[in-house]
Amino acid sequence: MKFQVYRTHASSYQDSKYLANEKKILEDISDVEYIQTLQQYEPGRKLILLTNTHTNTELIPRRILQVTVLLVHPNSGHDNLSDEFRKSVDFPIIVGNPIRANAVAEYTLASIFQHFSLIPNHHHWQADRNFPRKLLRDQNIVLIGHGTIGRILASSLYPLCPKLQVYDPFKDPQHIPYPVTNDWNSEIIKGANIVIIAASLNDSSHKFLNSEKISQVAGDCLIVNPARGEIVDEEALLQFLQKNPKSRAFLDVFEREPFEPGYAGQISNLNKTSHIAGMYHKLNSDIVSFEYLVIKDFVEKYKQNSLASFKTDYEECLLLGENIDGDKVSPSS
Repeated sequence: MKFQVYRTHASSYQDSKYLANEKKILEDISDVEYIQTLQQYEPGRKLILLTNTHTNTELIPRRILQVTVLLVHPNSGHDNLSDEFRKSVDFPIIVGNPIRANAVAEYTLASIFQHFSLIPNHHHWQADRNFPRKLLRDQNIVLIGHGTIGRILASSLYPLCPKLQVYDPFKDPQHIPYPVTNDWNSEIIKGANIVIIAASLNDSSHKFLNSEKISQVAGDCLIVNPARGEIVDEEALLQFLQKNPKSRAFLDVFEREPFEPGYAGQISNLNKTSHIAGMYHKLNSDIVSFEYLVIKDFVEKYKQNSLASFKTDYEECLLLGENIDGDKVSPSS
């Protein structure tokens, strides 16, 4: 049984050398051929698609989807894979949440420590030994989303901040050892000192952090969003920052990307980055390694007529047509 792999789009950080290396590594899998155009597809072969956030699934020909047996989306954001698309296909869709999870979590932690514990450089001995910082121990942290990234952040922050609260509507309420709730109420965010977005974008999470919720946080609140820009009502956030100069926001994602030169430049308590939270030195090699493991396992299980076992093994990365995963957010109740 022969399989062909086709990448629909490459990202700006994936050049011709990356694509050549991807082809070389994936073709090390038995019975797998990497094709560079759909014209190279051979009738009768099983097709595996590699997509990214630039892929418009509506433009993938139906004849191609009919021969597709697996779609690998090695990105953590999957809002371009609509509910309608997921429900219209009968092949597994694997997303790459684990690839960038540590990088995004570290970006978030760096934002928090930069805000609360920026370490000074003393050129002369300071006799008063003054370091007037606030400890995370005393902060009320609200983490929205308990998926791959959210779990890393929660387990990292909880030993430092026992007041951590985690909201995720798709996780059963539990205490592990921090509390996770799936019922939103205003008490969760009331007086919050830190709000972290670790959720995926969908219809129900669109502008989840709206003006009503933002108005309930502490006046010196830190808001960090390395997830998706449209989860936050950006205009409401900017107004909050202007009215509360002791507050601060670290935004890596925006409602409109790229943001225009000088955007919100007058707001000194806003830190902007260009969607870099998930970027790091070994990213490209980790993407290919993830693709290799997934495709190799899939091909073996497919030949054994054991796709149920494959889906079980990759349950945390499997995108379903009904509920997606623990990174999603539903409307407030």
